[in-house]
Amino acid sequence: MMKSELKAKLQRTFPKAKTVSSGRLFTRQLSNLVDESIRTLFNEVSEGIPLKDHLCLIAVGGYGRRELAPYSDIDILYLHDGKLSDKVLGEIISKINTFLYNNEKEVGHSCRTIKESFLYLDQIETFHAVLDSRFLVGSEVLFQKYKTDFLGKIPEKTIKVFNEWKLSYLRERIINSYNPILLSEPNIKIDPLGLRDIQHMYWIEKTNPLADSADGGIFDFYLIGDSLTLLSAYDFLLLTRSALHIISGRKNDRLDLGLQPEVAEFLGFGPKNEIKTLESFMSQFYKAQKDVYFYIGTYLDEKTNFNKKRIQKELSNPDSLYDDIIQFFAESQENSEEPSRIDLNQIRFASHFLDDDFKNQKSVLDTFMGMLRKKNRIGHTLTLMHECNILGKLIPEFGACTNFPLFSYHHQYTVDEHTLLILRELDVLIADLWEDRQVQDVFNVCEKIEILALAILIHDAGKVKEGDHSQYGAELALIIAERFRLSEEDTELLRFLVAEHIVMSELSSKRDIYDPKLISSFAKQFSNENTLRLLYILTIIDTKSVGQGILTNWKKEILHFLFSSTLTYLQKKGNLTDTQERIESTLETYLIEKEGLTSEQSEHIVEFGMKIRPSSYLNYNTPRRVFQHFGLLYEWQNSGLPFRMITEREPAFVTLSIFANADKQMLLYLSGTISSLGLSLVGLRLFRTEENQLILQAQITDEFGSGEIVEKQISDIESTLTECIEGKTNIEDLASTTNIWKTLPQIPDGMVEELVKFSNDISEFYSVLEVRVPDSIGLVYRILKTLLDFELEVIFVRISTSADFAYDSFHIQTKDGRKIEDTGLLLAIKERILSVARVKENQGIMEINF
Repeated sequence: MMKSELKAKLQRTFPKAKTVSSGRLFTRQLSNLVDESIRTLFNEVSEGIPLKDHLCLIAVGGYGRRELAPYSDIDILYLHDGKLSDKVLGEIISKINTFLYNNEKEVGHSCRTIKESFLYLDQIETFHAVLDSRFLVGSEVLFQKYKTDFLGKIPEKTIKVFNEWKLSYLRERIINSYNPILLSEPNIKIDPLGLRDIQHMYWIEKTNPLADSADGGIFDFYLIGDSLTLLSAYDFLLLTRSALHIISGRKNDRLDLGLQPEVAEFLGFGPKNEIKTLESFMSQFYKAQKDVYFYIGTYLDEKTNFNKKRIQKELSNPDSLYDDIIQFFAESQENSEEPSRIDLNQIRFASHFLDDDFKNQKSVLDTFMGMLRKKNRIGHTLTLMHECNILGKLIPEFGACTNFPLFSYHHQYTVDEHTLLILRELDVLIADLWEDRQVQDVFNVCEKIEILALAILIHDAGKVKEGDHSQYGAELALIIAERFRLSEEDTELLRFLVAEHIVMSELSSKRDIYDPKLISSFAKQFSNENTLRLLYILTIIDTKSVGQGILTNWKKEILHFLFSSTLTYLQKKGNLTDTQERIESTLETYLIEKEGLTSEQSEHIVEFGMKIRPSSYLNYNTPRRVFQHFGLLYEWQNSGLPFRMITEREPAFVTLSIFANADKQMLLYLSGTISSLGLSLVGLRLFRTEENQLILQAQITDEFGSGEIVEKQISDIESTLTECIEGKTNIEDLASTTNIWKTLPQIPDGMVEELVKFSNDISEFYSVLEVRVPDSIGLVYRILKTLLDFELEVIFVRISTSADFAYDSFHIQTKDGRKIEDTGLLLAIKERILSVARVKENQGIMEINF
């Protein structure tokens, strides 16, 4: 009668995993279905057998917790009092187990008395299973006796030993782990941050005399800390495991690459053939694991008092929050102290209150660069910052990689985990402890380690976009270099390391590195020997951090041969290639090898790029963008339109690239349009082609300082610019208004001293104007108009705001491309700027550095 009834009920229930959205509810329903069948069958087979109070069935293990995944084993303890014959016991066990087998369920069973149960406490798996004991059917009197005489009398020494082992296991496996713990093909049950690690905490609490004695359920009692995020993570992991079982049609806990799209679609993330579906699902999976990670850390500190709290402040003062947080990590690094996980959890909470100004505040950026220069626990400290959501707030270009999966059998970790592992490899090199002395000796003579660390941090940030991730990463590197105010030399080094971080791997694996022509061509890319050494070190530790066993001895040898051959060439040559020739060579190589152009075509584009002014165009724009601009300019010239505009979305802003005939008014049109739409212009560069065409590159954010600019706003920019060019809109009126409600707060007098500063010692070709005045609607437009009224050329603009004060920087030069050295002219510019900024007469101060 009941031969396959259970199987049918379970199969009918499986599709509910798509809609129930809770792994605990779904697995509990499966457990309930099995419970009902076992109870019904037990009552049928026990008719006529004098069981009375002699036997009861107890669910143990995952089934005891009511967390039965679709194809999990059903673990049952047949508890008896020793008064039933072996024949009777065997008959009942056989009928129930056979029924479960016939319904395609694997069964794990044991048959014991209360006294015999003590004999199996020497194994931790059995210990855990009985902690999850739950009454099913039979003698309730016997079960109560089991609870008092066995569960209540498990030796305290046994409990202590097992609990201490679990605490140590979690600390060493999770918190003190050197290796990444977010894997590309995780085992949901037993890999780090899987279900089993959560259950270890549950089993510790289960032995607490104060714990609730509810019938199973991992959250039916109080766990230390805020368990809401852990509950949500556990729910999601259970649901994912259930979906994996259903799709596999068997007990399977390995979420391999081939099954991930199926599971993602089953759980409602979208069609399985779309990459966004997979990215969304795996990102949610990794977020759940991160929540488990943080809970384990705070749980361990609460249980063991492993660290005393160090934070003296409440991290609630918005005026000092930025510096308080960055100083916490700086002090931890300086003193080589391991911060308390409780403190780190406080910082993780406080991270939600960091706004866009955090990544622009000079004191924060200076402290961070100081940390990179310390050459002490860089990777470890940055890993802690990332775990607390701080690193991504400070460098949103890296933050966009958080939990970003690569869906590659080659890469074993997410982008952020892979990156942080490279930085921890850098720690080993800094400590002079790297496994290969050959590599260590090269590192020991390297300089500019802080730039290497910054390059590592963003070398794979371009993978969040389709296309050449090295080129896009190099574009992000230039953005970051501006934000950190790096020198031109350091900016070029950072850009180069990110743009070329895979070139040594590709050459050594795909080309004949014993060919002298290849070596001489490769050597032309380097401005000095240190750059070559840094690129070699980056290549080695990047390759090693892709996954276990990837950096073989053979790969190390061929990489070292390429490095040493190139170094020898540079040393023998004596005179290194100049920057212009090196950039030209890099651009030509990219066009031929990456874009598939002929030598003649590439020479034409190289010539185009070399003639653009100012010459910083090729330093600022990667070969990918130069090629893109060449094509877009050609398209625009043949379109008959007044201008052409394209957009690219970055993690922290949107980049507008505008192609038009050179006209100073275009600069005013754009700044006025941006202001009128309630958006913020945060960066601007102007370039001119040999034919006097304008390439204008602007970085804009929304009113909240993010890159979440909607398509309607982009189209409004384009249409408004068109109206300005056609004379349908008055730019003066436009620049002084905004179509959103925005009130700038009053800054108390004396809070920040206004400043107009000129620096002529930064560059040979331009002066740097820095302006610090209260922010107001249309301020950038008014300053730009002032500079153009003085017939100056504006080649770069950097805009930032803090505490509602504008901190703006302008690179300017005379019409003939020279610095401004006329003191009288500088004074006149200063007075006009303070006037248009509506600063009281003579209130602002002026500095000139020659």
